Amino acid sequence: MAQRKRLGDILQERGLLSKEQLREALEFQRTTGDKLGEALIKLDFISPEDIADALSEHLRIPRVDFKRRYISSDVVKLVPENVIREQQVLPIELEGNFLSVAMVDPLNIMVIDDLQRITGYLIKPMIATADEIESAYQRSLDVAGAAQQMLAQYGEDEGESEAETEKEKAEARFIGNAPGVKLANMILEQAIKQKASDVHLEPREEDLRVRFRIDGIMRDIMAVPRHLRADVNSRIKIMANMDITERRRPQDGRMQIRLDQITVDMRVSSLPTVHGEKIVVRLLQQTQDLMNIEEFGFGPENLDKVQRMLRQSQGLILVTGPTGSGKTTTLYGFLNQLNSPDKNIITVEDPVEYRLAGINQVQINPKVDLTFANGLRSVLRQDPDIIMVGEIRDGDTADIAVRAALTGHLVLSTLHTNSAVASITRLVNMGLEPYLISSTVIGVIAQRLVRTICPDCREAVPLTDPVVIRFIKSLGITPPEVVYRGTGCPLCGDTGYRGRTMVEEVLLFSKELRLAVDRGAHDEELKEIALRGGMQTLQIAAVDKLARGITTSDEVLRTVYSVEDEEEV
Repeated sequence: MAQRKRLGDILQERGLLSKEQLREALEFQRTTGDKLGEALIKLDFISPEDIADALSEHLRIPRVDFKRRYISSDVVKLVPENVIREQQVLPIELEGNFLSVAMVDPLNIMVIDDLQRITGYLIKPMIATADEIESAYQRSLDVAGAAQQMLAQYGEDEGESEAETEKEKAEARFIGNAPGVKLANMILEQAIKQKASDVHLEPREEDLRVRFRIDGIMRDIMAVPRHLRADVNSRIKIMANMDITERRRPQDGRMQIRLDQITVDMRVSSLPTVHGEKIVVRLLQQTQDLMNIEEFGFGPENLDKVQRMLRQSQGLILVTGPTGSGKTTTLYGFLNQLNSPDKNIITVEDPVEYRLAGINQVQINPKVDLTFANGLRSVLRQDPDIIMVGEIRDGDTADIAVRAALTGHLVLSTLHTNSAVASITRLVNMGLEPYLISSTVIGVIAQRLVRTICPDCREAVPLTDPVVIRFIKSLGITPPEVVYRGTGCPLCGDTGYRGRTMVEEVLLFSKELRLAVDRGAHDEELKEIALRGGMQTLQIAAVDKLARGITTSDEVLRTVYSVEDEEEV
């Protein structure tokens, strides 16, 4: 068995410590009885962060980034306070039977065994400095302390008051530095820091469950005690200018938060459930930089097709897919490329997700009858060259959009369908005549988002999952022998993934396809024509990214897997 390297050797190899400094630190250690790391820090030869980074890289143990991680007080409570302080450890996440624990010394087997005995979970060690652990522990106590203060102050007020009295009480309780304000603000600020797209506040019988959607995946964050959930919900409703006395009907609201030079618009939605109001907050970062089309993840052939679409001066370009598949971001990328001083570009959106310089953006407002259809009618009187309609939701909007494309405008919009071909049927079902569709639609892009493997912890593994193998064979493709996955590292928050990319199918309307649409051909015939014309399906695009080591087999199954495809084998 190879001998494990000592800390001094590791630091010297990385150029962080000289021989003279190591010799002086060892002499200092003998006189004080400190560990070598403690001696180096006291002598100011190296920082605790440098030691932690070096150990993480050498030992391949994940480094904790507390700035991007919310520590639930419920998880912290799994380990007694005296153990946390004496052993310099902090439980940070519970996943199944594994408890991730930040440790100054992740190789201390005795401490790991003690933690396993105390908690009853298998311990997954991670590296952090003593100061980082102490600071994160204090933050977790702040959350728990705020909750306890609120529980003590309002826990006895369990009865229902009249609406006016309740409103007065709530407004007094949810302004200034009240604990409810701190707790709600903390949740929203953490969502921004973790780059969450949505915050879910879900009432359960015993508590309020808080979850974030990050990179398309829901993650448990914390649980707010039952008596506090109305306080947190009411604070967010006040911020969003919603009626806090109305809990029986769904409501919608908006608010804006600025944090670390980032302006975030938030759409708030409430929904009555059997255990109380469920609130979802959608986060929209207005100051986010837009990507170029080349960065979206289009395959080379599909990118060429998209560029050909965007060179057209009139017609309709559709982007389709389920909610959260990046449709609006794709449209903004198109507008970013098309934007120039010689074009009048107007958008009609709900909501306006990004602010684009040089583009006229209209926010839908149903309260004053400014709907997509009415807004689009008004836009056509503003001499536009390019129009972007946030979403085609009804026949009226579809009809106006198609006729705008027919009369010399380039129109971009989105639909909710599962495939590019299905968008044709969707437009017909909205009441459009087939000849209008065939004469105006330039092309359709159907897309999904898959998480990309972290490049810093990517490793090759044999493909053994029988479901994935059958699925790939059903597409007429030979399954690759080797695929890739992320093992988890400090840079990806120990998830194995970092960022997302697109899988897409691009349907460019051909003469044969237009004739088939005119005669009312069904989906299967249209799909066969599209495939003959070179369209690559979503499933094939996803498998291509799997084989190239961009994403994992789990992501392929999550986003594009179809039982029907397997049954064809």
